[in-house]
Order: sequence, then C-alpha cells, then structure tokens
Amino acid sequence: MPGAQDLDPGDSVEQYLGNMVREARLALGREWTQSRLAAKVFSSSTRISEIERGEDPPDRELARKLEVVLQLPPGSLANLVKILSQQTVRHYAKVLSRQSVRSYAKTYMRRQLEADAIHEFSMGVPGLLQTGGYARGLMERGAAGSPAEIDGFVRTRLERQVVLGQPEPPWMVVVVDEAGLHRKVGGSEVMREQVEHLLSMAQRPNVNIHVLPAKEAPVMGSFALLTLPEGKRGAYTEGFSTGNYTEDHKVVMRFQYVHDLLRQDALGPRASMELMRSIAMEHDD
Repeated sequence: MPGAQDLDPGDSVEQYLGNMVREARLALGREWTQSRLAAKVFSSSTRISEIERGEDPPDRELARKLEVVLQLPPGSLANLVKILSQQTVRHYAKVLSRQSVRSYAKTYMRRQLEADAIHEFSMGVPGLLQTGGYARGLMERGAAGSPAEIDGFVRTRLERQVVLGQPEPPWMVVVVDEAGLHRKVGGSEVMREQVEHLLSMAQRPNVNIHVLPAKEAPVMGSFALLTLPEGKRGAYTEGFSTGNYTEDHKVVMRFQYVHDLLRQDALGPRASMELMRSIAMEHDD
C-alpha cells in the first residue's frame, strides 16, 4: 500500500486525482485532517485515505462535494472521474476481445459493466472477488489448459474486476457457501490471502458479503443477477465449462427468489466477517 510520499501524480489518473485532493486539503491548514474532510463530505476517513492514495477514486457525486469543500474549480475532480469511467469501458472492450473469454460469457460480462447492482450466489468465491492465487488454483484443478493458457485466463479474470473499481461501481450483494471457504484451493496460504481479501472487500460501501453457514443447504452451482439501468434485469448461470445469460423475466425472478431464500439463511455482514476471520486463522495452520 503506497504512502503519500510514494505517490507519483504522473503514474495514473487515479493518483493524479488523489494528489489533487491531498494537496488541496493540506492547503486549508493543519486542522484539515482526513477525518475532518470526511465529515464535511459525509464520508469516512478510510474512504478519503483511499482516494488520496489513488487506490479507489470517488464517484461523481463525492467528487463534486470534494470540489466545494476543498475550494477547487467546479468540474476539476468530476471531469477526472468521467475520464476514468471512459478508460474503464475501453479497457473492458479489450478484455472481451481476448480468446480467453468464453463466448457464452461475453454478453454477461458486457452487461456486468453496465449494472447498477449485482446479486450473486457461489459455492466458492465469485470471480469479481477472487485473488490471482485462488483463480489459478481453480484453473489448474479444472485443467484449463497449458501454463500459458492458464496465465491468460487468470489475467483476464483479474482484469474483469475493474467493474468494482470504477468510479461508480455497482452495489454487490454476495452469498458465499461457507464450505467453499474451508476448501484449500491452491493451498493454505492462498486460501488465507483469499479470505483476507474478502474481508477487505466487505469493508467497501458497495460490497455486501453474506456467508451461508455449512449447516444450511446450498443450491448446486453458481448464479448471478444483474440490475441494469432503467430497471432491466438479467440472470447468469455457470457450470464446469458452460454458462447461460438470459433476460427472460420469469427466469430472472425465479433466481431472485432462490437468492432471497439463501440470503435469509445466511449470516449478516458483521457475523459473516467474524466467521471469515476465524476461517482465515484456520488456514494459517
């Protein structure tokens, strides 16, 4: 994690924006701590720290609030956020063009970038929340191909996660089967890092993770529901080497009903984090 002194505003738009926020805050005086700025824009000091480090840029609404409070020119931050959004779209188009993206998943991935909300159930860790080590462990177990091909699949999976890193990310509600968090995909160290990554992601304001206790019955397989602009919805199911995306209303509502039942049996966000902490410690053994 870079400190403020390690940042180079020329490295990326995110770091340039973060440097602007930090310099403007410090210019207001010593009493302008990250906590004070956070209170003024109705955010948290952790969020301000992430912005200043160039790790997680603000959405347009927060950017406009920061402009007013920090006495920056109107649009100076919001326009950078707009540029970041355009970069995300171009980057995603390149990802979709690769051979490592299965044809049956391309429509779903394209819709995923547009989604306002994602509701997902997985017997393992969903792709958007996977670490590189965990993704590689899955690929190797599934005999996805040669080492070079597996490298390509892993790279593509990780680059898809830009969906959650864009300036205005979707609201994500995930139900994860507890049994999947105990499995040693890639080994103990990989699983510890994976569970710790879930804990980190769960602290984001747009990510809500529920763990379905092992005593509760899951459904076989994994599925995701997308809520798109103007209320349109879609459902995606995936198996070992196949997947299907549909926007048929009856099918989507059937999966929504299943997701609601699973979420009802799952632990709440706080209890889920406590359980994940204990599972992370288990993988230290």
